[in-house]
Amino acid sequence: MAYERAQNLLKRFIFTKNVTVRKFINFCLVTFQHVVLRNSYVVGYPIELIIDPCNICMLNCPLCPTGQGRKERSKGKMSFANFKQIIDELGVYLYEVDLHNWGEPLLNEEIHKMIEYAHKHNIGVNLSTNLNFLDERKAEEIVKSGLDHLIVSLDGASQITYQQYRIGGNFNKVIKNIKMIVQKKKELKRLLPSITWQFIVMKHNEHEIPKARKMARHIGVDKFKFMGTFSDMGRELLWSKGRRIREVEKWLPHSKKYHLSGINPCNFLWCQAVINWNGSVSPCCAVYPEEYDFGNIFSEGGFKKIWNNEKYRTARRIIRQKRIRGSKDMENICAHCLINTGSIKKGSL
Repeated sequence: MAYERAQNLLKRFIFTKNVTVRKFINFCLVTFQHVVLRNSYVVGYPIELIIDPCNICMLNCPLCPTGQGRKERSKGKMSFANFKQIIDELGVYLYEVDLHNWGEPLLNEEIHKMIEYAHKHNIGVNLSTNLNFLDERKAEEIVKSGLDHLIVSLDGASQITYQQYRIGGNFNKVIKNIKMIVQKKKELKRLLPSITWQFIVMKHNEHEIPKARKMARHIGVDKFKFMGTFSDMGRELLWSKGRRIREVEKWLPHSKKYHLSGINPCNFLWCQAVINWNGSVSPCCAVYPEEYDFGNIFSEGGFKKIWNNEKYRTARRIIRQKRIRGSKDMENICAHCLINTGSIKKGSL
């Protein structure tokens, strides 16, 4: 496992077409601070961003706060002008950008322009989609945009199975849309984007894994990836592993190898950041309520004004020390994160 992580690290941040001297120096700086120093003031800037271009979705997936219809975060789409502002400020440090989080990114009419702009700045771009919304023009735009990796969430090999979790989704439409992108790649003589069929294994669909894998090969998907059942995405940071399992018991596969596993402590506060459609900055990709965000880049003068503000520094100190100093610390969502803080101590240092 450690060997695989090291290989992945080298592939993504050393032996990559996106590396520059400036990016590499910044990568070394923030990684050293994350792994060794765990300091509250970070010298350097994120090497990866999650930018949510749209937190609206046409599906009603039961374990997603958007699908649940929760109201703790305002809804909307990021403009290309605002996206451009982010890349202009941080692009020289970035290896990758993920254009997805709480919604369906293809609902943003300017998504291809965002991908193109990041691509021109030598940034790898990943996009995850349920692929229920696509036409031929948009498929061509996506292939031409320079997108590196397209992840298609497709949890089944038939409509009757797929729709049990992806409520409102159309299995045959997704298959048709994958084929459309594969065909556009051939027509335009493009190797990218690489396409991953991502299959979340649940009780109702685990019997269809072999069928789905065969279908993926047949239609020209580059990679078939299955994932274990996850917990409620908007609440998993606040729940113990036992509760996370109890809350999703109806979805858990019969085979235990696909059950929930422990979540590794994140590196968001040192190496990554999440920017929502309206410019608000979340501590990590699993924080749903907007009230816990650390600031807004569009109203506060840019990302760099927020990266080492009081909320960020308090969060880093809490995670490093696993200790809460008082009521002010309790206002920070990272004080409640069981993934990073574990058995936290309350009281003054």
